[in-house]
Amino acid sequence: MMVRRLLRAAAGSATVLAFGLLTACSATTHSTPSAADGTTAPTAGASPAGSMKTLPPSRLCTTALTTGAAQQLIADPRLQTRLSPNKGDAPDGCSYAAADGQSTLALTPASRAYKAELSAAHALSADPASAGMRDVRVDPVSDLGRQAFRETSYQIQARQHITFVVWNSGTRTWVLTFATTADTSATPATVSDDKVVQVARSITAKLPAGQ
Repeated sequence: MMVRRLLRAAAGSATVLAFGLLTACSATTHSTPSAADGTTAPTAGASPAGSMKTLPPSRLCTTALTTGAAQQLIADPRLQTRLSPNKGDAPDGCSYAAADGQSTLALTPASRAYKAELSAAHALSADPASAGMRDVRVDPVSDLGRQAFRETSYQIQARQHITFVVWNSGTRTWVLTFATTADTSATPATVSDDKVVQVARSITAKLPAGQ
C-alpha cells in the first residue's frame, strides 16, 4: 500500500508541471491523471507517437466535469488531450489545466473500492513524510453520494497543494483531484478545498452509472 502511496505522491507532484509525466503512475492510490485515463498535455509542434491514438473528449467532460464546472476552480481551464494505446481502450477520464500551468483538475473513476481508498488515505495521513508530503488531512464529507471523504496535503518537492475528493455515488466510486501551486504559503485546509467538494456535489447527478 505504501509503495502505491509513494507513486501517488510522485504523480501529484508532477500534475501542474506536466500531465504527460504521469504516464508511469497508473497504479497510484487515487485515480490521478495518467496514461491510465488517457490524458496528457498537448505539446506544441509534436504529434502522438505511433503507438498512441488521440481520443475525442471523454463523456465525463461533455456531461459532468464540463468547462463551466471546471471554471469554479480554474479561471481559464484548458481541456487536456486524451491519448490511448492503439490497441485497447483507455478508461474514462477528464482533465483540465490552467493556462498559466499553476493548477490542474481531473475526474476519474476510482481504481479500487471506496473502503480501500479511505484506508489508503488514513495510512498516508499517519506517515506523510515517507511519501514526501506534509499537512495531510482526511475529513469526512456529508451530502455527497452514499459516503465521501476529502484528502488534503502539501507535496513538499513540487510545493503543491493537492486535494482529493473521493465519493461513492451508489454504483461507482469517483475521484476528483485538484492540484495547485498558487498561494503555497497557505495550509491545505483552505476555502479552495471546500470548492472542490462543491464541484463534486454539482456533477454527481451527471455521472454515468456503473458498468
